[in-house]
Amino acid sequence: MRNPMLHTGLLLAMLAAATPVAADVVLPPAIAASPRLKDLRRSMMAGRELSDRQLQVLADAGEGLAAARYARRLEERGLVEYLDDAAHYYSIAVYADREFAIPRLIAILRGGQAEFGPARLRNIREVLDREARTDPVAAAGLAELLLRGKPFEQDVPRARELLLAAAEAGDFKAGIRLAQSHFTGAPGLPPDPEGARRPLELALSSPDPGVQSIARTLLNQLPGGVPEFPPAPPAPAAEDWTTVSLSLRPRLRPETLQGATR
Repeated sequence: MRNPMLHTGLLLAMLAAATPVAADVVLPPAIAASPRLKDLRRSMMAGRELSDRQLQVLADAGEGLAAARYARRLEERGLVEYLDDAAHYYSIAVYADREFAIPRLIAILRGGQAEFGPARLRNIREVLDREARTDPVAAAGLAELLLRGKPFEQDVPRARELLLAAAEAGDFKAGIRLAQSHFTGAPGLPPDPEGARRPLELALSSPDPGVQSIARTLLNQLPGGVPEFPPAPPAPAAEDWTTVSLSLRPRLRPETLQGATR
């Protein structure tokens, strides 16, 4: 006769073996080395509302979610003098794989009201350069700043590279912006309408009728006009740029990103 207790024990053992083990969260070194900061982070993750000072302490130690929340509080005060700090803490959040902070960081930089010290601006640029290699939002945003020449030095060739990468990843508005840059030219770079062909052909694949219409209008200004069979956009890479990373493993960061460097 089968022993029911033995059967139940075997079933529970099999279920336990089949249950995936949750990945350990790798904390920033400054937090991992501090029981106080670990407790504070644990409270935040449990839903406790932290004070500004508590969020700032965690953010300075490299905690990305705390950095994003603190930056948002600074931004919501509506005072120009807080905008450089807000951008700084958004950049810490982005560096810690909180990609949702990229649009706010770009928006502050685009707004032109914040004043940055050279060290802080250099750190923010390094963060955006790194993110632009894998994220089309960062690529397109940084490209716009480089085209304008504020707050970073103007670099049209680099901006065009970033816009093309973003367009090939599915940001068809970036393709339109790139085409416009080729049509109008830039200081030291004469107009090059033919350079607009590739991004415009990509923009024909946009689900937005408005973007398609602009692409067709501009293509009709080129020899051959709109292709009868536009080339298909490239297949997405193994790591789709449009997928938000859910990684909880922040990378090691330069020391200058851990504090409120001016």
